[in-house]
Amino acid sequence: MDRDLYEKTLHGQHLTGLADLCANVARHRSADSKQSDKAHALRVEWVRLSLDRSVNGDKTEAEAYLKKRMVEFLAGVPSWMLSGLSTNCKRG
Repeated sequence: MDRDLYEKTLHGQHLTGLADLCANVARHRSADSKQSDKAHALRVEWVRLSLDRSVNGDKTEAEAYLKKRMVEFLAGVPSWMLSGLSTNCKRG
């Protein structure tokens, strides 16, 4: 798939879906430690943002910025790493 089209497809995803894709990359056995760590950090940031009730007006801006970074990261990851159905996931 063309990278621009791939990125546009990812950009169309809801933030929750992107967080799930990041979780899949973080658990994927084929992801190197840099990919896994970045994916995990982005998902943790999403969890914190979604639980933080103190961020009122800035939440939309914070979500947009997080979404942009998730899309940029995921666009650089092979699409086969995004699947949660892989049997090649890390355990433990």
